Amino acid sequence: MKRIFLVLIIALMANMAMAQGNAVASAYNYLKNGQPQKAMPEIDKASEHEGTKDEAKTWFYKGNIYLQLYTFAHMTDGIVKGVSEDDVVMRLSQPERKRNYGKLENGERWYYPYDFTVYFSNGKVDHYEFDDEESYKSAEKGDVLEVAHQAYLKCIELDPKFIKFELNPQTAELGLQKISQMYYNDGITKFKAENLDAAFSSFVKAGVIKSELGDVDSNLVLYTGYVAEKNKDTANVLKYYNELADKGSYNIAVYVTLANMYIGKKDVDAAIASIQKGRKIIPSNQNLLLTEANIYLENDRAIEAEKILLEAAAADPKNANLQYAIGANYDKMVNDTSYNQEQQADAMVKGIAAYKNALELNPDYFDAAYNMGAMLNNRASALIVEASNLPLKQAKKYDALMKEATDLLLEAKPYLEKCHTLQPKDKNTMIMLKGVYSQTKDYDSFKKIKAEMDAL
Repeated sequence: MKRIFLVLIIALMANMAMAQGNAVASAYNYLKNGQPQKAMPEIDKASEHEGTKDEAKTWFYKGNIYLQLYTFAHMTDGIVKGVSEDDVVMRLSQPERKRNYGKLENGERWYYPYDFTVYFSNGKVDHYEFDDEESYKSAEKGDVLEVAHQAYLKCIELDPKFIKFELNPQTAELGLQKISQMYYNDGITKFKAENLDAAFSSFVKAGVIKSELGDVDSNLVLYTGYVAEKNKDTANVLKYYNELADKGSYNIAVYVTLANMYIGKKDVDAAIASIQKGRKIIPSNQNLLLTEANIYLENDRAIEAEKILLEAAAADPKNANLQYAIGANYDKMVNDTSYNQEQQADAMVKGIAAYKNALELNPDYFDAAYNMGAMLNNRASALIVEASNLPLKQAKKYDALMKEATDLLLEAKPYLEKCHTLQPKDKNTMIMLKGVYSQTKDYDSFKKIKAEMDAL
């Protein structure tokens, strides 16, 4: 009796093993016939059973089945009335064959695998036919691509060289490549639909798989960072753009964006380091030079700004804006009490020269003319104050200071008059001109400018 019982147990175990083997075979056959919705329950059972869960083919089939289901469930995504032939090719690739279709104006039928047909009229989608579309969509529950992803990884873990020539993809590695591309395509679709969170998630998943395959796709990293930037996700912008910068990207926007992000976080040193990293890769790029210069200018680091601006001007000597920026930087130094009198005097000479250069390159440059006039006027005002504070016994020095001040005001006058011509209603220009005319005893001009100011 015991022997009979033992035989029955062995027979039962054999039948169970055979049943699970049949589940794998059934899943495979459904897969081959393009019926992933029917293959799923079979392969799910096999991937959990002791007799088949440690076989590479079980997991490879599971990866292919879930990948096929995703492909079928999303075959028609974006295939809507009015879409161009080029867009369909971009979405689905070239069809297996094309045929004329007389029921539509300039009609064509494009045939794709598994009875998917797209109908065109005058080069635009009219409609499509796809058997079992609803059954594919209803079978897609959860992230089926992630299930396929993990199944392929398990197959590689069990047998890295497993291959099935009859299937597409033939290997788990090729399957992973397809999944990464699908996540990438989904990211593009979601981005165009302005679903930034979903687009970012898809790009990240595509990047994870690329990394698992030992591949780094710089464009994918860039898109991931760009979506984060559009979504105002500073932490991830820094993460992905720094990854590109560390790999020596030639994309100038990466370094400029990093700098701006760090400025927003009030980390000036990190902003400068980001720009300098870019300048090591593209040393002569003017955008990077000027971005670095602007950081120095905005943070009162005039000496460092001077070096960068002069370097930029040497590379682009006909750029009036650069000459203006150089002048404005020296202008700051003139009014910065942290510099001694000798440094301030030197900065004034250099600032005047830079503004003159800007105006030679662009005679109608209002800001350059205004700053030039203001710099000379301010220096003259300082000399007048100094002279007025002298004791009466220093009349000679008083006269010398007042003459120097008058000469500076006369030098400032044509620049301020040019500004008044360019922008006749600019009040600050008119106020300075009124003072210049008064100090230089040009009473006719004084009356005229006063009348203009009164009329405003």
